[in-house]
Amino acid sequence: MTDDTTARIDKLEEMLAHQEQVINDLSDELAKQWQTIERMTRKAKHLEEKVESMKSVAASPGGGEPPPPHY
Repeated sequence: MTDDTTARIDKLEEMLAHQEQVINDLSDELAKQWQTIERMTRKAKHLEEKVESMKSVAASPGGGEPPPPHY
């Protein structure tokens, strides 16, 4: 092979190595984002359930609180 061909192959190998690193970095970042999305989804579901239970307590007679003591 000529020096030009060897240089071109070396440059392609270097570019490929950089691209592989970028792909790995992006993959790691995507995995972190999915973990964040899943955590936020669980929290939102928990909050929705809490709001619904609070609504049902508020809708019940007396608001779910015990009656005040009579003096």
